[in-house]
Amino acid sequence: MNLHLFIAGTGGVGKALIEQIRQKQGFLYQSQQLKIIVHGIINSRLMRLSQHGFSIEEPMEKGSEWQEADLIGFISYIQRLQIPNAVFVDVTANVQVASTYLELLQHGVHVVACNKIACSAPISHYVRLKEMAKECGVSFLYNTNVGAALPYLQSIRQLYLVGERIDRIEAVLSGTLSYIFDRYDGTTPFFEIVRDAQRLGYTEPDPRIDLQGIDVTRKLMILCREIDIPLEEKDIVNNSFLPESALKGSIDDFYQALQSHEDCLMQRYQQAKAQGGKLKYIASYDNGNAAVGLQCVNFGHPIFNIGQKDNILLIYSKNYLSPLTIIGAGAGAQGTAMGVLSDIISIANHQKDF
Repeated sequence: MNLHLFIAGTGGVGKALIEQIRQKQGFLYQSQQLKIIVHGIINSRLMRLSQHGFSIEEPMEKGSEWQEADLIGFISYIQRLQIPNAVFVDVTANVQVASTYLELLQHGVHVVACNKIACSAPISHYVRLKEMAKECGVSFLYNTNVGAALPYLQSIRQLYLVGERIDRIEAVLSGTLSYIFDRYDGTTPFFEIVRDAQRLGYTEPDPRIDLQGIDVTRKLMILCREIDIPLEEKDIVNNSFLPESALKGSIDDFYQALQSHEDCLMQRYQQAKAQGGKLKYIASYDNGNAAVGLQCVNFGHPIFNIGQKDNILLIYSKNYLSPLTIIGAGAGAQGTAMGVLSDIISIANHQKDF
């Protein structure tokens, strides 16, 4: 069986995905008789399209094969080609790319996305995407939206589909925030730890995106939507630990505001330490109440000893005496790319079943 790929994005995850496809092509063909053919690649600068596919080992250089990027033209080409088992793979964080999913699904193109924008959009759009995929007999897969390659969305959805009553969710959904608060022990100022994390590439270029909890909020919303809890972003309480002044101005202004807020953060740290606890940034859903924020977690709680950059999901349900717990690296280009490739391969396995 052949899968025909059109890949949007050549950043860290995109490069890792292309390399994993290259490395695993032989294994996939030998084990599953699956051949992956890349017909298109686009990033913010360049694109290449080919009716018959092309080698993914060739460098991206502007010339006869690589043209100036044109997202509308790229999408139109996929639709005109009308190739069976076409898969559009979005490994960007781009709004315009996410806005193409509905049109692609309507034209019988499978969509695989690690981009969270579509699934954290207003609930009406999220539902429309899923309905369109079902109506057109194609797959819309986004398992890497939460937890990268960890099976968070698959696990919670399967529990729900067999009728298991899910009472509560607790989760750490940001490896960045795990790293920062695991390092914060009162010896190094908080702003310096954040600056180091930014320097190491663990945060977004603007660290406020991570520290405000916006990404965690969207991940919690997507988790809940998988079990038909129709959350919107406004329904989730964001208990921000940042001072209002840190949300304004430049990144330098942000670091100055963090520095002036050090005493408040130190006080929270000392209070948690006095209780024998640790500070963790937690997303939770309990009986209609959804929230994200910094909490003190005491010894014995499953979240207490998670690794520096780990994610964890705890699902409390009727028939589990203790919570179903999934823990591991929930970020990183290689892990996310592996999860995306898993979604791509699952399309082929699903098609073989029919």
